[in-house]
Order: sequence, then structure tokens, then C-alpha cells
Amino acid sequence: MRVFLIGFIFLLLDGCASSQKNSDDLAQVVEDYFRIYSQRNDFEGLMSFYAENTHFEDIIYGNSFSNNIEVRNFLAWDKGNFKVLSGSRALTVTSQVVTNNTAITEGFFHEFSYDESKLGPWLFVIIQEFNADNKIIKQTDWINYTPRDNFLGGKNM
Repeated sequence: MRVFLIGFIFLLLDGCASSQKNSDDLAQVVEDYFRIYSQRNDFEGLMSFYAENTHFEDIIYGNSFSNNIEVRNFLAWDKGNFKVLSGSRALTVTSQVVTNNTAITEGFFHEFSYDESKLGPWLFVIIQEFNADNKIIKQTDWINYTPRDNFLGGKNM
């Protein structure tokens, strides 16, 4: 009985350590994702975070995509002339929670120009769900597109 109890405690502690390691690994993956996104110079690197069958929703625009090819075509960093207007980063993360297989990230896109139109800054909340391989299987973007007049009307936040 004593051996069984010691074995059970060992397995329980090992499971907790393994769970913490997986959470730490995911936190690093999420940090890497947003670092690449903020630098906005490695599109293939960004796309490597997505699972083949990822599901992506842009809630404000009402877009929904069901695989990484559609996501690639939507994000398409090579389309249009993009330039960050202040500093060198496209975005800043202000808050992030990573638990189990989910990351919730809050921040803002810096002011930028796209095809000579001045846009931003844009507040965002991005919710990502990951599979066991730490690949994004679902992403939901809530982005406050501004100037509001160009998109939906209403107040710039």
C-alpha cells in the first residue's frame, strides 16, 4: 500500500509539472507569435503558427475562414503598401492571459499607412485556441478599426 501511495503521489506531481511545462511552452509560442506580428517582416513565420485546419474570425468585419490558406489570403502582408508611421513595431501587447490551450491578448496596432491611407491606431483583443502541438486551431479577432468613418461609423476609441 505504501509503494502504491508513493507511486500515486509521484504521478500526481509529475502530471502537475508536465501541465506547467505545457503552459510555459504555450506562453512562449504566444509571445513568439506576437513578436513576429509586431515586427511584420516574416509572413511565413507568422503563418507557421497556424494549424492546417485553423478557423479564423474577424468579428467586426464579419469574415470567417476555415483553413490556413484562407487565413493566408486574408492577412496577405504582401498586398498593398504598408508602413508603420511611428516607431518600428506594428503592434503593442498590453495584456495577455495564457491558460490551458487558450491565449487572450489585448493591445493596439500603431498608426500606419496602407496604400497611402492613414489608419489606426486600432485597439484589439485576439483570442486564440491551440491544439496539442501548440498550433492555432481557432482565432477570433476583435479590432477597433479606425478611422471609424472609413469602416463602420461611430466613435474612434
